Amino acid sequence: LFHLITHAYSKALLFLGSGSVIHSMESIVGYSPDKSQNMVFMGGLTKYVPITKSTFYVGTLSLCGIPPLACFWSKDEILNDSWLYSPVFAIIAYSAAG
Repeated sequence: LFHLITHAYSKALLFLGSGSVIHSMESIVGYSPDKSQNMVFMGGLTKYVPITKSTFYVGTLSLCGIPPLACFWSKDEILNDSWLYSPVFAIIAYSAAG
């Protein structure tokens, strides 16, 4: 359950970041769903939305399981508990997870 919650929060952070990018595009290209959601027009947005860039990095690193973030602890707990199920499965899981 902990892994599901941490994954949901990290994924929600990415969805909120993408909504922020779409919202910031409206001031650049005007209100048009065809233009504000088109990736061709989104180049160079880092200078307009630096906080959103940081939230994307945090959400992505969390989903990757980088140590100080929550998804690392949930992944680590799953890998540790896999030893109780089967040592062979645990070796496969550890080699796949890194």
